[in-house]
Amino acid sequence: MTPLVSVHLLTYNHVTFIRQSIESVVAQKTTFPFEIVIGDDCSTDGTSAIVDEYAARYPELIKVVRGEKNGGPQPNSIRILENCRGKYMAALEGDDYWIDPYKLQKQVDFMEANPDFSICFTNSRVEFFGDQGEPYQLNDGLERDVFELKDLIGEKEIWFMGTATLFYTMKSIFPVQPWFHKTKSGDIPMIMLAARFGKIKYLPDVTAVYRRHPAGASNTDHKDDAVFLENRIMMYTHLNEDTGYAFNKLFKRNLGGWYYLLLNAKQYRDDYFKRLQLAMRYIQLMYPDIPHLKEVFKDHIIPQWVMKLTRWVRWNLGLIKKTEE
Repeated sequence: MTPLVSVHLLTYNHVTFIRQSIESVVAQKTTFPFEIVIGDDCSTDGTSAIVDEYAARYPELIKVVRGEKNGGPQPNSIRILENCRGKYMAALEGDDYWIDPYKLQKQVDFMEANPDFSICFTNSRVEFFGDQGEPYQLNDGLERDVFELKDLIGEKEIWFMGTATLFYTMKSIFPVQPWFHKTKSGDIPMIMLAARFGKIKYLPDVTAVYRRHPAGASNTDHKDDAVFLENRIMMYTHLNEDTGYAFNKLFKRNLGGWYYLLLNAKQYRDDYFKRLQLAMRYIQLMYPDIPHLKEVFKDHIIPQWVMKLTRWVRWNLGLIKKTEE
């Protein structure tokens, strides 16, 4: 029987968590058939044995897909998508889990009744593994329940949808864009690409747990690392192109924000000419309303020797006191 929903379960070295993750999907109560497609990215910690154990226990429910070697989250995600047969896709990562046995049923009920929506998500509980913080609910302060693509683009990155709650129409996300496998973020581009074809619905039910722990993907983002920042610039540049530049002004401000961070990347701190190039791109993107303009000129455009010479001349002319150097 063809499944109505494919559960996209992505895992790599989640031996501590994967059993609970799979069990939470198996426990779903639905009036429709669903499948679990597990992408195990050649785990090395025992995760693979647990995944294979469940696949053997539930051969009609679970399918495991693997590459020949570890390829990273995005190639793993695409491999899962290529094996999904459902009309809808529900996302889950191997260190998160669902806590509502009717999660899939609730989301299917809404999406089937509202074909003008391409994404549905719910509230989620954030837990800190190892008693590193108090749990909290991610979306308790959310004031709206319907969103569009333009709501997801800002000067600072906008993220308010827990991965483990995301539910898409398969036709809105697959086949994926050629550049997708290069991104360091899976959720953001997938959500934006899917939102080209429909609205986004928020259901207030708390259906999932998002775990924060040192090895989690959210802890691999480095806002002073040029590799990470340039990857974000690549991603948002492509998203601007793939949305037909319909939100070009918003995307330009967004990209300007990433270029501003890139100015202070650790790899370019001693490279004046690279920072000059980045500063000019930042000004171009933000013009005419340019935040931090004085700071950018002082720290990245005017060479430091000019700044020092200017201070020396002003001091010798008595225009400033020596303590003001």
